[in-house]
Amino acid sequence: MPHRKKHTMRWLRSILAVVLSCLLLCSLLFAFQIMLVDHYSPRLDGVQLSFAEFFATAVLSTIFMFVFETPTFAQIQGAAVSIAYCGILSSGVAYTLQIVGQKELDPTIASMAMCMESVFSALAGWLILGQTLSGVELAGCALMFAAIIGAQIPEKVRS
Repeated sequence: MPHRKKHTMRWLRSILAVVLSCLLLCSLLFAFQIMLVDHYSPRLDGVQLSFAEFFATAVLSTIFMFVFETPTFAQIQGAAVSIAYCGILSSGVAYTLQIVGQKELDPTIASMAMCMESVFSALAGWLILGQTLSGVELAGCALMFAAIIGAQIPEKVRS
């Protein structure tokens, strides 16, 4: 039995390492994207920048779709409305507005505001869609909001 427990713990540590590595990679790519938008948005129109990013993403996604999956035309046709909604409204409009808005912001403030996305989506689902949030979930939203606001308060200069 002790051998089995060691094997299970090793397996859990491996999974945790993969998950944390993926989170680290995601956060680095998120920061890189914010810095790229900060660099290029003064030089380019926000809509053009957004279009270029969506075009590159569409090309790469299509290539990887055919490399890792075997979609049929019927599957794509069946998901066409969801794909169009996600691509046009959820990603296209929202992301383009994000780029246009980020043009005038400091990258640090922009990243902090974008960290609030999960809080706003949870609260919007609660207020608009009537979804329920537990006390723990509401407390989590409040803690996230307080942490982001607290990070913006300037530190007193020590003498």
